[in-house]
Amino acid sequence: MLEGLADLLVGFLDLLWFTSSAKKKRYHKVERIVNEWTKKVGLHLQYEYKDEKVRSFNVVDDAGNKYQIWIEILKWGRVKVSCTNNESEKNKKSWMKKSKISNLTKVLYEGYGMVEQWIFQSGNTRTVYK
Repeated sequence: MLEGLADLLVGFLDLLWFTSSAKKKRYHKVERIVNEWTKKVGLHLQYEYKDEKVRSFNVVDDAGNKYQIWIEILKWGRVKVSCTNNESEKNKKSWMKKSKISNLTKVLYEGYGMVEQWIFQSGNTRTVYK
C-alpha cells in the first residue's frame, strides 16, 4: 500500500518538475550500467520489439527453454527489473524488483540469479559465450 502511495506521489511530483534533460540523463546512466553488466553475463540487450523501445534480455538454457529479463525505467531515478520463464500460465514463474538506478547492477544480478535458479531447478544449464 505504501509503495502505491509513493508511486502516486512520485507521479504528481513528476508532473510538476519533470524535465526531458533529466530523462535523457537517466536513460544514459541506465544504458551505461546495462552495457557493462551484459558483457559480464554474456547476454545481448534487445532495444526494440514490435516497433516499441524495450530493454530486454533473452536467456536460453542448453535445452532451448527461454527466459526473459527486462528493465523498465521509472520516474525519479528508479527502475523495475522483471523476469519470467516464458511458460504457459500454469507453469509461469515471475520475479520483479524496483530500485534506484544506482542499485541497478545489483538488482540485475538478483534477477539473473533467479533465472539461473529456475534453469537449475528444471535440470538444465546455461552455457555463457563471451
